[in-house]
Amino acid sequence: MKNGTKKILILRLGAIGDVVHTTIIPSAIKSAHPDWEIHYLTQSENIPLLGNNRNIDKIIEWDRSKRKSFKYLISTGVKLFREHYDIIFNLTNAIRNIFLSVFACPKKIVLRKHTDKSWVEDYFYTAQSVIKDITLPVRLELEVNKELDSQITQTLSAYPTPHIIIIPGGKTDSHRQGRTWNLENWIELSKRLTEKYGGTVFVCGGKGELKHHKPLEEIAVLLTGEYNLAGSSALLSHADLVISGDTGPLHIASAHNVKTLALLGSTSPDKIKPYGENGYYISADTDCKYCWKKKCKYTQKGSTPCMDKISVDMVLDKITKENLL
Repeated sequence: MKNGTKKILILRLGAIGDVVHTTIIPSAIKSAHPDWEIHYLTQSENIPLLGNNRNIDKIIEWDRSKRKSFKYLISTGVKLFREHYDIIFNLTNAIRNIFLSVFACPKKIVLRKHTDKSWVEDYFYTAQSVIKDITLPVRLELEVNKELDSQITQTLSAYPTPHIIIIPGGKTDSHRQGRTWNLENWIELSKRLTEKYGGTVFVCGGKGELKHHKPLEEIAVLLTGEYNLAGSSALLSHADLVISGDTGPLHIASAHNVKTLALLGSTSPDKIKPYGENGYYISADTDCKYCWKKKCKYTQKGSTPCMDKISVDMVLDKITKENLL
């Protein structure tokens, strides 16, 4: 690179929410150094989410289906080596990430720093530890495909406002205990939201959650499984309010500066609440909250105490108090 510009790689393969959080780094760097070149290595599934990001110059695909292939690992390492990076931000401690970082032979490898602040700020301070003149952005940034955006706008125009998106999650997601709210609560909340505010409640999620979400069909517009990641991002960007447990889509909505209300149980708001001025959260006062465990020893039929203690009234009171609708 010439004239003092630098070439940087951000390495974060998986987890949608974490990928969204890491976009604070290219935003901060490009604000201070618009001529620097920023690349991002991530798994195939995340590429539609980052593809329109104006702060990322090049996206390098990691094919997760080949993750056990040593030949594929080496070929990816060679691809990175040929880029001659000045800095690689390796944001996980996975062995393959460390291998790729070292194989690429950048001038500097920077590992993720952990602070007492939010995860978004952790990523920012990781970058600031070596790029001293960057400043913390007040919000995350995501962009959507213009054609997709136009299609979503047309679809939503057929429904009365406000447009409220709920993300109930899956009934039997063993990796998200302490992050999912009881479906009966979502049903009651949807009814009471439309009674109080009018408008339309939309239900979003992956195809595998469709059967679980079916009972909501009578009181809400069921869009579960209708959109891929890029389409879901475009949809979330148009919401008047998004309500969700700690999920990737919650953080996508936050990155679009949409009003987001997180229902938090096992994960702490100090680290994971939606970033920015439009991010809000509710958590109940239980002795076991914020345990960060993937499985709850107190769970009954998939329901956990930390989430059960969050009532529909608490959610509605928060919406009213904060004037979210």
